[in-house]
Amino acid sequence: MKTDKTSQFLWFIFLILGVWFSIETVNSTFFGFELAIGTALFGLIIGLVLHKKRNPSELWDSFVDKRSFFRSQRRTTYMFFFLAVVGFLNSYMLVGEPEYLDTEIIEKRISRGKSTSYILAIAPEKLGTLDLKVGEEFWNSQSVGNTLMISVQENIFGLYVVTDYSTANKTLKNSDT
Repeated sequence: MKTDKTSQFLWFIFLILGVWFSIETVNSTFFGFELAIGTALFGLIIGLVLHKKRNPSELWDSFVDKRSFFRSQRRTTYMFFFLAVVGFLNSYMLVGEPEYLDTEIIEKRISRGKSTSYILAIAPEKLGTLDLKVGEEFWNSQSVGNTLMISVQENIFGLYVVTDYSTANKTLKNSDT
């Protein structure tokens, strides 16, 4: 089956944006993983509902696609679109003033994959747990049990996003996420 170049381009753009914003959401938002999974499932369901198969009587090599633009998109295009939109709104549509919280580092680890990530696991009382990715130098200067001061701000979904972090006795430092 031939695919329209516009549809391929949209799918690729939304794939890149959806993955990028999903990673950013998971790395900086309390309950960000749950938000990303819920959004992906919602977008996939919308894609399944809106997508309409080609008429079986049409030839497979036909260059004419008589479906409407929205019904001719791949099912996953909708999923990546919603991931990109919700991820953007999650990270950049912050409401209210930032809150500064002191939290203890409960775990310190290195994640090695295609690139090395330095992770400090934190768990403020009201907010839940978060694996905060930090720079190597900051990671080396911390140990389990140290107090970390984080700046969190509520987004339009009611979730809290970490905007800054530092040791509890120093000024806030911009995060590396």
